[in-house]
Amino acid sequence: MTAMRNAVFGFILVILASLQPMKASAQIEHQLIRRLAVFPVKADKADDAAADEAWWQARDQLSKSRRFLVASKQFLIKSDVFQARSQLEPADAVILGKLLDAHALITIQVADRKVTVNVYDGGNGLPIWVKTVSLHPSLTISDQLPKTVRKMMDDFLATIPYQGFTVVDSLIGQPVYEEGDVKLAQVDLGITTGAQIGDVVQWIHVTAATAEPLFQGGSKMTVFAEGKVVRIEQGVATVEILRATKIKDVDEFSLVRIPREAERLKTEFTITDSPRSTIGADLISPEANPMEQVNKERRPLVTTLSFLASIAAFLLLAF
Repeated sequence: MTAMRNAVFGFILVILASLQPMKASAQIEHQLIRRLAVFPVKADKADDAAADEAWWQARDQLSKSRRFLVASKQFLIKSDVFQARSQLEPADAVILGKLLDAHALITIQVADRKVTVNVYDGGNGLPIWVKTVSLHPSLTISDQLPKTVRKMMDDFLATIPYQGFTVVDSLIGQPVYEEGDVKLAQVDLGITTGAQIGDVVQWIHVTAATAEPLFQGGSKMTVFAEGKVVRIEQGVATVEILRATKIKDVDEFSLVRIPREAERLKTEFTITDSPRSTIGADLISPEANPMEQVNKERRPLVTTLSFLASIAAFLLLAF
């Protein structure tokens, strides 16, 4: 009887442990993505050349704004991690994130004429963004892969809920400073920004709220300060702070959202169910949201866990 009771308690602990990551995810605040690591594209050997070109295209798209620092091929080889990968387990993502000092990790896989990109948080290993795109059946994989990956990188960047971050000028020495009666802050928006003088600026907190990928419905956003762009020089905006509930949170690397710019990026670069002309409908056609399939696969599991938990409770009462 004692052995049975111990087994039941052990079973319950396993169930609770499996549910813990979802509970914990609700407590996590997202930190700025600045350093990225892109692993080689996982594809059939016949497509090695196209996969290599796709990797370079991904790096180029991510680094062209100069908002992100992307790990070089030499650095990945030196760290002994330059190898193609598909999905990562959270524990593996955390280990790789620490090894590479990367805020985010990106894997790219080609299988059954579909390209899947997964982005993981290098700090906690949780998924940030995932997307699958079908390649055109009438064209070769080699002809499509580099362009498709480049467009998927644009899609990922457009999904990020913030378009810049607070920086501290070395001469000023602090994130918020005054010119007369005006409070100002410097914000790095990248050299490709479409932000303009007069645009509304929001400082935000992004917090994990559900088990969905963070940038695809898995987070909530809180605005704690607002301002407007007063000048822009080489991708760095000077912003007048108009109001704030937590002025102390306007600190170095705090997240900055430009609503008008966010909408522009979403309109121009997001791959939707009705492809825009900028996507190239002749090259790619998007799959349904992959997370919908994940949710469908999870439902039977949740039902099974509930049933097993009921059995465990019944056994406890019996003993």
